Amino acid sequence: MQKPLEIYGLSNLKKWIEDEMTINIESELLKYKEKVKNLVQLTKTGDVILKQTDLTAKQKILVYLIGKTYSKVADYTQNETATNKEIIETLGLPEGTVKNVLFDLRNEGIVNSLENGVHRIRVANIGLALSKYFEGESKS
Repeated sequence: MQKPLEIYGLSNLKKWIEDEMTINIESELLKYKEKVKNLVQLTKTGDVILKQTDLTAKQKILVYLIGKTYSKVADYTQNETATNKEIIETLGLPEGTVKNVLFDLRNEGIVNSLENGVHRIRVANIGLALSKYFEGESKS
């Protein structure tokens, strides 16, 4: 017979985890909205449009994935993921470049792969990505 969580003190741990370790996606996206709006525009049909043309391949992919997340929250698209093919076609980048950049971003913990060739930005690391790759380029 399983004992209630309270007997083990786990209800306090659960509360602490909720308060101290759980990110709120809405607050994370609100925190960076001014920086992101300087980098990307969205259409109501779910298109993500980069506002700057002089970005590196890594910056373009980051902005695109961040834009996909905001587009999902706005209900402009069904999901916040992007496939390798979508990134290649939308951003006009070579396949090898896209794969290498995504590999680097996964290793940095900025991007998650949900399955082979399907990626999304880790919301908790949008701030890290913006400060690391766009420091001084976007005004908040």
